[in-house]
Amino acid sequence: MKPPAPNTRFWFVLGRESLIAAAEIDAVLGLKKYDYSTQILKAEISCEPKKIINRLGGTIKIARELAENIKEKDLEKIIVDELKTVSGKINFGISFYNITNITLKEIKIIGLQIKKFLKTEGYSVRYVENKEEALSSVTVEKNNLTGRGREFLIQKNPDNTFSVAQTEAVQPFEQFSARDFGRPGRDDLSGMLPPKLAIIMINLAQTPLNSILLDPFCGSGTILSEALLLEYKNLIGSDISEKAVADTKVNIDWIATKFKRELPSHKIFKSEATELSKNIHANSIDAIVTEPYLGKPLRGQETKQELASQAKQLKNLYLQAFQQFNQILKPKGKVVFIIPRFKFANEWITIDCKNEIEKIGFVALPFFEDQLRLVYSRPNQKVAREIWRFVKR
Repeated sequence: MKPPAPNTRFWFVLGRESLIAAAEIDAVLGLKKYDYSTQILKAEISCEPKKIINRLGGTIKIARELAENIKEKDLEKIIVDELKTVSGKINFGISFYNITNITLKEIKIIGLQIKKFLKTEGYSVRYVENKEEALSSVTVEKNNLTGRGREFLIQKNPDNTFSVAQTEAVQPFEQFSARDFGRPGRDDLSGMLPPKLAIIMINLAQTPLNSILLDPFCGSGTILSEALLLEYKNLIGSDISEKAVADTKVNIDWIATKFKRELPSHKIFKSEATELSKNIHANSIDAIVTEPYLGKPLRGQETKQELASQAKQLKNLYLQAFQQFNQILKPKGKVVFIIPRFKFANEWITIDCKNEIEKIGFVALPFFEDQLRLVYSRPNQKVAREIWRFVKR
């Protein structure tokens, strides 16, 4: 497929953590101008959606805009005109975003009206019915709505006009599932970083593919494995656990074999994060991307004092690690680092170490110019992740 023409307006349908997904898109594509709402980021760019969707961890769909600021009566005409370009039997579905007062029955009526009109003109048509306002990526993929079929995204604007786009790529959910649950080296007890979040963190580092990338708390190797798939050429991983080191080695080999990728230059070894400089040369690392030790798994019965004590211990560990980062990073080297926060009743116990990290020799790099941290969490979760980005002075 040929690349779209320059200045095509694309819609990026964002995942559950929409602000994090938007920050990732901004980091990868270097957007100068964009429109951002809770569910969708829109930007005029030149890109190949089926390629870029595999580079992003937080984007669910990428769609090409067909029209904006149109009246409701014109929606069906635009959709019908596009469907008439399909050769053979037509499969199509409709997804609504940022429209709170529409029912599934109303969506079905619109879809069936379009189907009926096309059938009267002699077309063979199948309408993919909605179970929610928006079709899932699985439904879109299983019904080939980015191939011979079509999915149309519809958004209502503040002035009661509508905008419509056609989906061109969806997140490769089967690959993510295989990477998350199929890898041979697992540690369910300690918990594992989701591959999607690992990709986001790597992208937020904004470091070239030939950079030397280090994960000093490598665990089962999720960040290094995803960096391999993103085609980073020089990977280093370390962990205090011998099992983690072994799991990382096995998983990197498995990823390379399963997804037919060439193994990059890589070195995995056992080391405490507070002793990295014993194994890594000074001023040699371009970027550090890591989820450190987040503390003991929580049972939900911890007292506020116990959570505060754990937060204090983790703060000391993180500051010692940053002392080492300052020695081994090149000048202007980046760190993308997760700092946990712990839920107690209706408040969060946080770890405030920004000022101390900056005194060591770093500067916090904000997202969107004013967001110092991005928070990744799930409902009813006892631990949330704060994503921070620092640069060595």
